[in-house]
Amino acid sequence: MRIHIFASAALICMLGLAACQPIQAPTEPSTTLDKPQPVAINFAMKVRDREARCGEVYEGLGASGSPVEINDMRFYISNVRLVNDKGAETPVELEQDGLWQVENVALLDFEDATAGCAETGTPEMNVGIRGIVAEQTFVCPECEPTAILFDLGVPFDLNHLDVTAAPSPLNIPAMWWNWQIGYKFARIDLKTDAAATEGAWFIHLGSTGCSSSDKNTPPEKPCMRPNVVSVRLDNFDVTKKVVVADIASLVAAVDLSESTPQPAGCMSGPDDPDCAILFPAGFGLDIATGACAEEGCPTQRFFRVE
Repeated sequence: MRIHIFASAALICMLGLAACQPIQAPTEPSTTLDKPQPVAINFAMKVRDREARCGEVYEGLGASGSPVEINDMRFYISNVRLVNDKGAETPVELEQDGLWQVENVALLDFEDATAGCAETGTPEMNVGIRGIVAEQTFVCPECEPTAILFDLGVPFDLNHLDVTAAPSPLNIPAMWWNWQIGYKFARIDLKTDAAATEGAWFIHLGSTGCSSSDKNTPPEKPCMRPNVVSVRLDNFDVTKKVVVADIASLVAAVDLSESTPQPAGCMSGPDDPDCAILFPAGFGLDIATGACAEEGCPTQRFFRVE
């Protein structure tokens, strides 16, 4: 009789296997992708709502309302991160393309070597960055990305290379001062109708107070004034939005019809009156320290999201 009972129980389990298994709690759907995901982040250079182009005239720029042409417009960014709606940062690992991106640095180049850009420019342009993100926690309906963060500048460990031997895009002489100072993080060369400046107004952002024996020797310690701009842009969806660099907003507070001293414009000098206005109003930097005037450089006006 006992054997018959056991056989019956076994038959029941075979016919209804689920009834003989331990009950398990339902699993929550994962909001994290296990594999690295490719991302492409688009940039644009504008003058207000117009695309910035070599050879075109843009009226009413700066505190003096000057007409302006653009003779160069390039900048380096680094340390790119995306932020999700939980506040978590995800670093973007840049594609090592051998041309526009190396390590964690990318060059955005909006000039095409036409018109006034012909003197220092190159025909090739680059208007975006490409990379991958590991554990891309914002690629799901309930985890939309809310911000992008990056630095306008080159990190110290790459900022003092020999431009003649450095990998691309750190091998462009027009974007480099010397071993001691390093690279021009941003180069925006403007042409105006002002006789006082012979029609020129340059914005060359880079580190200053770099200590070494001479200009052909790289410093061993970070420069006194790094002049790296921390940028945070909210309401950024990597699949839909564009990071816009707006020259009109950058120079809104400076008088482009004047410059003291020469050369015209701002070359990042701590004693340059033009930089004293441009740095806090445009880049969000303290000209005396080379750091953000407020934590995170929230007052920068160069970049926005569209």
